[in-house]
Amino acid sequence: MLVVVLLAAVIAAGDSPIVAPGSSPTPTPTVAVSPNTGGAAAPSGSSLKSVRVSSIASLKSALANDSVDEIVVADGTYQVSPSNGESADSLWIGADFADRTRPVIVRAATPGGVILDGGGASGYSALSFEDGAHDQTWDGFTFANMTADQSGIIEIGGYVPRRPPHHLTLRNLTITSSCTGSATSASAPTVDHAVYIANAAGTGPHDILIEDLTVDGRGHLASAVHFDHGDAAAPAATKVTVRRLHVVSTQQAIILWEPALHDITFDGADIKDALRYAVRYESIGGSGIVFANLTSTGSGTQGFFSSQGSTPPGVTLVNVDLR
Repeated sequence: MLVVVLLAAVIAAGDSPIVAPGSSPTPTPTVAVSPNTGGAAAPSGSSLKSVRVSSIASLKSALANDSVDEIVVADGTYQVSPSNGESADSLWIGADFADRTRPVIVRAATPGGVILDGGGASGYSALSFEDGAHDQTWDGFTFANMTADQSGIIEIGGYVPRRPPHHLTLRNLTITSSCTGSATSASAPTVDHAVYIANAAGTGPHDILIEDLTVDGRGHLASAVHFDHGDAAAPAATKVTVRRLHVVSTQQAIILWEPALHDITFDGADIKDALRYAVRYESIGGSGIVFANLTSTGSGTQGFFSSQGSTPPGVTLVNVDLR
C-alpha cells in the first residue's frame, strides 16, 4: 500500500519555506514510491548482444538493429546537430526505432565519459524521444555547448502529435552550464529547458523514469524538468518518476504546467539558487502528484509556488523543505 504523509504547513507570501510545523523531534517522514514505472529492463543472460560504437551514425544503426541488446558508446566528444533536423549526427529517436521488439540499453563506456556537443550552435533539442520510441535506457551522457530553442536539451514527446514514446529510462545524465537558454532573469520567458516532457497522440508519453539527472542552469535555462501541453487527442505525460535530481541556478527547477497531469512523482531533489521558484505547480485538475524528499535553498522569490495555494488539490508534499 502506498503510504504518504501530507504536510499541513501553509506558506505565507514571500520567502516562507515549506517545512513541517513544530519544533519537537519527529521521525523523518517517508513516502513509499512504486518501483521503476518506466524504462527498459536490463537485458540479461548469455544471449546478450552488446556492440561498441564510436560515432553517432553507428549508434543509430545499432539502435535500429532489433537483435542488439546493449550499445556501448566509446568515451569521447561527439558533435550532434539539433535532433529535429534528423541529419546524420542528429539524435531524433523516433519512427526508425519504434519497431524494435527488444529492450535496449545505450550507455557511455564510462559514466560521464561521452560528451554530446553542439559546437556552440542554437536551435536545440539534442536528444528527442518521439513517435513510438520505447523500451530504451540511456545512461551516462553529458550535454554541452548548445542553445535550447523553446524546448528542452532532452525532449520527450511534443512537436506535432505522434505515437507516444514510452517505457524510457534516462540515468546519470548531465546538462552542463554551456547548455544555454534565454531565462536571464526571474521574469524572463520560461521557454528553454533541460528536460521538456510534452504530449503525444493517444495515451501521451508514459512510463518514464529519470534518475540522477544533474542540471547546471547557469547558462540561463528556465528549468531542469518541465511538463507542458496536452489535450484530449494528444494527452500530456503520465506515469513519470524523477529520482535524485540535482539542480543549480535554473530560473525554476521543476515546473508542472497547465494540462491535467497525473501520476507524476519527484522523489529526492536538491535545488540551489533558483532565480525565481524551486518548484512551480500549475496543473489544473492534476492528480497523483507527489513531491517527496525535496530540499531547496537560495530561491530568488520562494521555494514553492502555485496559484492554487500552498497545498494544491491532487498534490502530496512529503518531507520537503523548500526555501
